[in-house]
Amino acid sequence: MDEDRVRKQEALIKSILYRNLMEDYTPFPLDKKLAVKWANGMNIPKGGRVILYTSYMYQMASVFKSYEKYVPTLGSLGKSRILASIGSRLIKPKDEDIDRSVRILQNVYRMVSRVKADVGYLYEDEPYSGSLLYELGFLDEFKEYGKKVLGFFRDRGVEEIITVDPHTTNTLTNLKKYINFDIPFHSYLSIIGTVKGKGKFVMHDSCLYSRFLDMYDTIRDKMKSAGVDLVEDPTVTGKGVGFCCGGPVGPLNADLSDSIAKARAASLKSVYEDVLVACPLCYVNLEPYCSIKDIAEVIE
Repeated sequence: MDEDRVRKQEALIKSILYRNLMEDYTPFPLDKKLAVKWANGMNIPKGGRVILYTSYMYQMASVFKSYEKYVPTLGSLGKSRILASIGSRLIKPKDEDIDRSVRILQNVYRMVSRVKADVGYLYEDEPYSGSLLYELGFLDEFKEYGKKVLGFFRDRGVEEIITVDPHTTNTLTNLKKYINFDIPFHSYLSIIGTVKGKGKFVMHDSCLYSRFLDMYDTIRDKMKSAGVDLVEDPTVTGKGVGFCCGGPVGPLNADLSDSIAKARAASLKSVYEDVLVACPLCYVNLEPYCSIKDIAEVIE
């Protein structure tokens, strides 16, 4: 992909992302009935003082992975609500991806509920965090959208947020720095109590959790106490030496993203055949190249 095409792609992505987020709190047309399917039958309060915040990451990870090929379609949708509705039906994850996200998020909610009572969920009102704006370097747009998200949570009386993925956790961390996002938030992995798990894995660390959110040891301690066996190699899984899954560059260059994923999967498989992740985007990027599970699939 030449530089001119990259710049045009970047400008188009920024325009689409910012417009959709400011209008609808979502980066592209989503079928929200699918996105909230995990909460069906769980008797979860709508809203409340403390909420579990999914930011659609597990539900829509495979769509985020494919974002590049959808950009021209999304650009053509414009502001038409009818066309946006069509887009929400065309641009959606596979059934097996949704079913997997349902199992993961239900398990996360159950683990969180054991340590915090009356945790709510915003269902179809939930806003996307804005991670893509930040990670693609659209900082002015990120700050403006962040103010909108903060106002949204304040208007609904949210006083504490529990996140389920590293991208959302890192986004709120940066909103705290840039716009004084003052609602306390925590990763579910940092607050859940005693859990049980099983299996033997090599850990692929989320760059965000390990390098920027200081959760490298937290995650390992939690896995080991749960009974999950982690195989380590300091040259592959050591703190600060593991490298990215390739996911963040996907919207701009899918080929580069895939080449990074292949290289990372090969390095992990040199340590052990089964890989463990704590990020939905890491999962979808590495899954074609290795046997892989999410943390919330092996602990409960």
